[in-house]
Amino acid sequence: MQTVFQTQLLTGSDCYQAGRTIVPRGVMVHSTGVAQPDPEVFLRRWNQPGVDACVHAFVAADRVIQTLPWDWRGWHAGRGERGSANDTHISFECCEPAGHTYQDGEMVGYDPEAQRSYFEQVYQNAVTLCARLCQRYGLDPREPGVVICHAEGHKMGIASGHGDVLQWWPKHGVSMDDFRRAVEERMKGENDVTQEQFNAMMEVYLRQRRAQEPDQWSQIARAWAEGAGLVAGDGAGEKGDRGFATREEIVQMLYRMSNGEEK
Repeated sequence: MQTVFQTQLLTGSDCYQAGRTIVPRGVMVHSTGVAQPDPEVFLRRWNQPGVDACVHAFVAADRVIQTLPWDWRGWHAGRGERGSANDTHISFECCEPAGHTYQDGEMVGYDPEAQRSYFEQVYQNAVTLCARLCQRYGLDPREPGVVICHAEGHKMGIASGHGDVLQWWPKHGVSMDDFRRAVEERMKGENDVTQEQFNAMMEVYLRQRRAQEPDQWSQIARAWAEGAGLVAGDGAGEKGDRGFATREEIVQMLYRMSNGEEK
C-alpha cells in the first residue's frame, strides 16, 4: 500500500499564526475521538481563529494531510505534571471510521471486524508517516518516550488525561509496542529505494510541479518577464510557471536581459 501525502497548512489557525517552533524529539499519535473518517471536516473546523487545537497532520484511510510545518509547535497534548509534549513532539490525528459513539472515553457500538480494512489502511499510513518523521529528525522509535500516544504521554506527565489511541487500537490486537516495531521496520524499508525508483519519483514530482497554477502575487512579474522574452513555454503551450529553472536556463535568462534580446 502506497501512502499519498498532501499538504494543507492551517494558516488561519491561531496556532499557525503564533509561529513558534520546536526541535522535534519525538512523535505523538492521537485519534480524533469522534466517528468521522473525513479529514476535511477537521480542516474546515480548525483552520480559523479561536480554535485551541492544532496538529501537524491528519491520517486518513486514503491519505496523509500535513497541516503544520513539522517543526512548528502544535497544540495537541495539553499539559501534564512534567510539562507538555507540545514543546517536544510532532503530532498527528488518526481519523476514526463512522458508526460508533463514545461513553466515558470508551467506544460504543464499534465493530472491529467490520472496520478491519479501514483500520489497517489508517494504521499503515500512520506507520509510514511516523517512519518518515523519525528518519527526517534522526529519531529512534524504540527509544523510550520518542514514539508515544496521547495516553502514554499522560502517564509520562507530558500530556492531558486522554486515552487515545489505546481506546481503539487494542480492539484490533495492536499495541503501541507493535506500532513502534512496525515503524522501525518501515524505516529500514524506506531506505531500500533504487536509483531507478528515485528517478521515476522525481520525474513525477517535477511534472506535478510544472502543472501547478502560479500564485497571483507573481502575475505582474510573470507578464513582464514573458513580454520581455526572458521566459517562454515548452513549445507545446505549457508555461510551467511552478517548475524549477536549471542552471543553463538561468544563465540564458540573464544573457537575454543583459543583451536586451527580444523574443
